[in-house]
Amino acid sequence: MKDITVLDVLHLPIMANAELKAGQNGLSNIVSYVNVLDNYYDETDSESTPVNYGQNLYLTSMAYGVDNEKYINVLIRHFIDMKVSALFIIDEYLDELPESAYELANTHKLPIIFIDSSTPYALIISSIMELKLSYHESELHENLIHELVSSQCKEERKLEIIPLLNKNFHSYIRAFYCVNTDLSSNKITAISNEVYLLNKIRENKFALGCHYKKGMLIIRSYHTAANISSCEDEIQFIRRMLPNAVIGISELLPLKQLDEVIVQASMASLSGAHDINGTVYFRDIGLSKLLVKLLSNPLLEDYFNELYSPIAEHDKKYHSNLIETMTAFIECDLDHVKTGKLLHIHVNTVRYRLNKIRELIPYGRSSLDFTQTLYFLYKIMKMKALT
Repeated sequence: MKDITVLDVLHLPIMANAELKAGQNGLSNIVSYVNVLDNYYDETDSESTPVNYGQNLYLTSMAYGVDNEKYINVLIRHFIDMKVSALFIIDEYLDELPESAYELANTHKLPIIFIDSSTPYALIISSIMELKLSYHESELHENLIHELVSSQCKEERKLEIIPLLNKNFHSYIRAFYCVNTDLSSNKITAISNEVYLLNKIRENKFALGCHYKKGMLIIRSYHTAANISSCEDEIQFIRRMLPNAVIGISELLPLKQLDEVIVQASMASLSGAHDINGTVYFRDIGLSKLLVKLLSNPLLEDYFNELYSPIAEHDKKYHSNLIETMTAFIECDLDHVKTGKLLHIHVNTVRYRLNKIRELIPYGRSSLDFTQTLYFLYKIMKMKALT
């Protein structure tokens, strides 16, 4: 089961006004339990407080710390010794701790977060427990989906899995596979708002949302296939919560082809063929339909290395920016002038660098062969960055 972290908790809607005061480097701490400590802690009395602190997120008002820096530091040290995940302080009595307490927390990676006193303990605890249940449900669904799309999965088993994922699915379905990506570098980044997204999708009993591979899979179902050509509402829904996501979108197919829409959406998202907004439809990925399927094939990997390695090694040795120039050339539709303007270099420098690549790699005989080889290399580079 996926571990819940302090950062996950901070992304809950109930934490919208929470303020992180210290322990920024401890946001990846795992939260296994939630506990409350509002009684007086006496370091000389082992019975004055529970000892099951490990991986606990603690809620407290720190009432006994008012005008008592020594008590606060003693309690912070005790939390650190017991490896507490994080300390959430309701600001009823305090809205700041002494700098000495923050220094301790920062040194030992103990997040200290202040919460508005109007937020009930019970609501915080229930929200965190719902989050754990949501992650558990998502993990179960992900396991079923991996089985569903497996080449070994029989048709009768597929029909068994579909209602296990959601018994309320309508007759037609479409999948959206979202990988959070830095579009400037085409690198996968962490999905920070997945908690809220999962919970929002759960509100629609005809849909499904779960983790899948390195991203999030969303499946929407519809009564009919008529007049459902646009996905704009769904795209905007996802974009509000995952503004940096590459969204791969499948065709609209009958429910019995659920495995196919999942594969289509995943292939589209990982194809590297997304538009400037990070959206890509399976129907538009062209050659990438084949390349995505071959991406794990050793023969394709060997061919990629045969093309990429000489260029990368030349760049490393001479700082020649050949990879950068090739990428810009493809993205500028093979226009030498546009490429030069984009890279702020003379057009003759663009031609020189492309000719240097021509000398380094096997590409065939003609200029068309060379251009096709560059495009092929570019496509694989984009896909490898997303897998």
